[in-house]
Amino acid sequence: MGVLRFRSGLIAQFHDGFTTKYAETGFEVHGSEGSLIGRNVMTQRPVGSVTLRNAEGEQQLPLDTRNLYETALGAFHAAISGTGQPSATGEDGIWSLATGLAVVEAAKSGGTVAIEAGL
Repeated sequence: MGVLRFRSGLIAQFHDGFTTKYAETGFEVHGSEGSLIGRNVMTQRPVGSVTLRNAEGEQQLPLDTRNLYETALGAFHAAISGTGQPSATGEDGIWSLATGLAVVEAAKSGGTVAIEAGL
């Protein structure tokens, strides 16, 4: 569990519990114009739902129902053939690793740690 504060002032809170035996996966993104709520969408199977909630009400968003491995491999093939972009870039991977290392350091020290990607 942690909290990230971006240079813009945006605050993101996260909790990862992939070993919680009976919990569903999910994510929520809240902003001044609305919220996105994903339920049971972070699995390899194409299941779950994403709801957009805003001033107009609530609506279910359409989801790609392909297996996530197929989606990832399709994006990879498109990227290496020059017809698309990868799902995540090398820079994305560096930021992800740097963030994880900063979280480990913050947990050890009990304090705030700046994320240093070295880019």
